[in-house]
Amino acid sequence: MPTVTYKGIFMWRPAPGGLGTAERDKPIEVSQEWLDHNRIRLGPDWVVSGGEAPHVDEGNDGIPDPSWRVAEIKTWLTDNGVSIGSRYRTKTALLALVEEHLNPTPVEGTAEQTTME
Repeated sequence: MPTVTYKGIFMWRPAPGGLGTAERDKPIEVSQEWLDHNRIRLGPDWVVSGGEAPHVDEGNDGIPDPSWRVAEIKTWLTDNGVSIGSRYRTKTALLALVEEHLNPTPVEGTAEQTTME
């Protein structure tokens, strides 16, 4: 879970996004959604720990790329009928599944040779 910590000169100050009052050097636990929505309101007096960088769709094509979050890639794969299994997969492994889904490896079959008699 991400946290935001006020590091300014005052002992207390109003926190952005409806968090109430923030005490200096005391971390406040926030959700990823809260952080995504309020990150721009946090000035230089705030330190963000944990959490993921905002998602920007490179190319604006709706296809997962390295800027996507792991959860978003998993959702895309599931929505597109790709089984991801229950084991842990890294973002790189998930992106490889996306690539394989979009560009499947051709299956080389054995061609039977027929002879004309």
